Amino acid sequence: MGPKYFVPTHWFLRSTVSTNLSGLGSLQRLPFPFILLLYFGEKIMASPVIKIRDTGRNSARTGDVRELADNVVTSWTSTTTGTIAVTAAANTDVSFTQPADTIIRSLIAIPAGNIVTAGASGDDVDFSLGTSSGGAQLIATEAILDDGGSAVTWTANAPLYLIQDSHGHAANQFVSTATTAGVVGGPATSEAIVIAATLYTASSRTLYARLTPLANDLATAATTVTYLVEFLHLGVLPD
Repeated sequence: MGPKYFVPTHWFLRSTVSTNLSGLGSLQRLPFPFILLLYFGEKIMASPVIKIRDTGRNSARTGDVRELADNVVTSWTSTTTGTIAVTAAANTDVSFTQPADTIIRSLIAIPAGNIVTAGASGDDVDFSLGTSSGGAQLIATEAILDDGGSAVTWTANAPLYLIQDSHGHAANQFVSTATTAGVVGGPATSEAIVIAATLYTASSRTLYARLTPLANDLATAATTVTYLVEFLHLGVLPD
């Protein structure tokens, strides 16, 4: 199955949206964004000025669908790790495919349960992203939980934007404070995320993400982490 295409809901809410969905039966009772999600299947997108017309045979006109497809600009994929062991130095690897002619716009990591370091200096949880298994070509190995002698917690379901708007970030930016745009439940201390190489690829490629606890065993783990990855498609940007 290919990547799922994401449509910001506000695209559908402008007054310039013009639709003619007569003949689509019960679909007319659904909100307009969901009509498109159901009606056009896996490739989903929208332009606020595109008119979707019925052929009269309970189907959309081919030309209208092609015009929609010409405006798909982002897609998403996801991958989930196996169970993360508490054992120090045990790598947890996953891979995903980046489509051709795209830039990684977002890389979000979300744990299913709490991950807690042991509470001694150096008991970090490291992350890296590379073009080879265990590699760090795109993001060098950095501590997303940086234990300086006090246990650091990554709370269940707290999303960490490892890449946000195609950028990395400074240290300690995951924690939510009055001066940072972190997330409630994010680790209080973390190293800076530095983008080491271009996030663009002209051809499809496989990328590899790795998590590794260092020094002592984790105090809490035995859970999984899901990565959500958003791609910006350059070749289909609307005029």
